[in-house]
Amino acid sequence: MFTTSYRRVALVAALLSLLFLFPTALFSSFIFEGDQIVTDNTLAKIKEIGEELSQKTGVTTVLVTKKHLTQKEFLEIKDRYLKELKPPYVLWIFSKTYMDRKDIGINKMFNSPDLNDKFDKDSLFSPFHGTFTKLLVIEKSKVDPTSAAFLNGYSDLADMLAKSYGVKLESSIGNESRTFINWLRLFFYALLLYFAWLFIKKRFLNKGNVLEKTE
Repeated sequence: MFTTSYRRVALVAALLSLLFLFPTALFSSFIFEGDQIVTDNTLAKIKEIGEELSQKTGVTTVLVTKKHLTQKEFLEIKDRYLKELKPPYVLWIFSKTYMDRKDIGINKMFNSPDLNDKFDKDSLFSPFHGTFTKLLVIEKSKVDPTSAAFLNGYSDLADMLAKSYGVKLESSIGNESRTFINWLRLFFYALLLYFAWLFIKKRFLNKGNVLEKTE
């Protein structure tokens, strides 16, 4: 009798220890850690998408955002989560600045092997068409693009994972915002081409006209 009671107490104590040591890894479908470099509304929407994704696919997503990370801090965060998380999972670590560089950050995504063919990282992080990075490049904008970039990128990630599992996310921001971003990108490229044409016209065509007049 005493032995049974002792075992029950020991089991409860062990469960409570796990609860305090690994609360997020045990119960959370979406995990956020770090400095809140995105708005409250953006984080709430990302959490909503992440929780629905987990409910429908079983995928746990972890988002770690920092204003600054040292190499030691980055490796500690990465190793800790990769040890705790159970497949299927995606771990996304982002920092605006990294190590002793104040102009370069770090952006890394890790996933369990069973998700290797479930989504395309290039569609997220390509400098030319990535749904995340194409917004971050607008660093000189008066409005900080970080929140829009994370919402756009995370939603795209969740949609790709959901599609690979044959489900649809009701909380997804859908194609509407991505269509707007694509039009914005086209406008930006068109503007660059226009200014390039003006430069060429001023530098070479006008120079040719001047030579003709002098002759």
